[in-house]
Amino acid sequence: MNGILELVMCALVLGAFAGSTAWAAEYHVSPSGDDANPGTAAQPWRTIERANKADLKPGDQVLFEGGQTFPGTIALDSKDSGTAAQNVLVTSYGNGRAVIDGGKGTALRADGCDFLLVKGINFLGCGRKDGNSGSGVHLTKSKGPTISEVDVKGFRNCGIAVEGVQNTQIVQVYAHENGSAGIAVGEDDNHWSEDVYIGHCIAENNPGDPLNLTNHSGNGIVVGAVRGCLIEYCEAMNNGWDMPREGNGPVGIWMWNADKVIIQFCISHDNKSPSWDGGGFDIDGGVTNSIVQYNLSYNNVGPGYLLCQYYPAPTWKNNIIRYNISQNDGMKGKNPAIAVSWYEGMSEAEIYNNTVFNAEGPAVGFNDGKAPGMRFRNNVFVSGTELITGGAAKGQFEGNVYWLLGGKPFSVDGFTSLETWSAATGQERSGTAPLGRWGDPKLIRPGEANCTKPDDLPTLKEYRLESDSPCIGAGIPIDNNGGRDLWGNWVPAKAKPTIGAFETR
Repeated sequence: MNGILELVMCALVLGAFAGSTAWAAEYHVSPSGDDANPGTAAQPWRTIERANKADLKPGDQVLFEGGQTFPGTIALDSKDSGTAAQNVLVTSYGNGRAVIDGGKGTALRADGCDFLLVKGINFLGCGRKDGNSGSGVHLTKSKGPTISEVDVKGFRNCGIAVEGVQNTQIVQVYAHENGSAGIAVGEDDNHWSEDVYIGHCIAENNPGDPLNLTNHSGNGIVVGAVRGCLIEYCEAMNNGWDMPREGNGPVGIWMWNADKVIIQFCISHDNKSPSWDGGGFDIDGGVTNSIVQYNLSYNNVGPGYLLCQYYPAPTWKNNIIRYNISQNDGMKGKNPAIAVSWYEGMSEAEIYNNTVFNAEGPAVGFNDGKAPGMRFRNNVFVSGTELITGGAAKGQFEGNVYWLLGGKPFSVDGFTSLETWSAATGQERSGTAPLGRWGDPKLIRPGEANCTKPDDLPTLKEYRLESDSPCIGAGIPIDNNGGRDLWGNWVPAKAKPTIGAFETR
């Protein structure tokens, strides 16, 4: 994952450039101004239309008066580009943030506009069911854009939509009450993006696109057609509840047709779907070399963690889900907390050191078919019904801890004990040596996690282990395990780790 490390460094460098830009011309826009004015602080322009006519150069600023609303669409193109050292800035001035009211359309559209910094300004649409047909911010074919400290709502499509971009940052965005998604990268796979960073964002109450009857909508954060993407410290909640179609549905935070994506330190909860899905996190069709780690998922109607391949997606291969928590996911129809759903072209996933607590449904579920190399190791599986559904033979299980609530007996594929299941199938054993464990993992406060701030995950009280837990030091050593758990505790590379998401020695 060296490419992801380079991406993080790139994001830091971009942030440094954004903070040290040498500004050139300043163009002010105020409702008290006049479009015949020169656009200075003393003599501002009045409208977005006049600002759009400006020939922006590197270091130029377009400043909208804070606390005021400006109707129209900010339209930028390649002639308005900045440089890495001198961004073009669109922001507010004075007291508070300005609001760009896109009405029925898109509020800011930038096509081929390089090194654009949009910061400290809000975007408003007339409503996903009230005639809007656009996105809050729509960036295409641009290098080095940054969107920061933005509130965006009321758009039928996306709050933030980017495609065909490179070295992009989307940070501290609050995207809510939009239709298709709060934040989306790659609305289609015709224009690929590279090196995208999404951090410290909230995607809340993006219910669905009322006019989209052919595909999913109501996603929190979704990225596709991207090579190199890091999503971290984000929250997705209460999305997808008004998708107007039958079939595949939205997910809180997910990826599709992508390579080298990392989702980490995120919380996805209470997401919904009137039809399928409505889960927390998803590695979907055509994804390769990607990781979902150090996340918390709870109270989603669909699976907390979905691994899925759709037809005719490209190859799905070499993905990892590790050191995550799923609490009472799969609430609709008692779906599994971790679900594997595939078609041809799906293989090789490592699912290890996760903690699953599902009081109403199974811990793991499989669909029809079989994908090779689905390996589950060092996980804690606590269920209120059945531990694994759809056929455990479709995966490889090693070194996991199993427990059914309410004193129920072991239950996998009709076997009523771990020993008989292992002996008959070869699961949970290395030669003649047993690997799995049946017993209470002794989790602290299971079912009680309600954390909503990703920065608070290292202080999470729930799902740590009691001092006499059978999970402690009982796991299988896993190479390249990331070196830490969800709480930031060190994980040994060679010695036996603890089973589950919490490492304690």
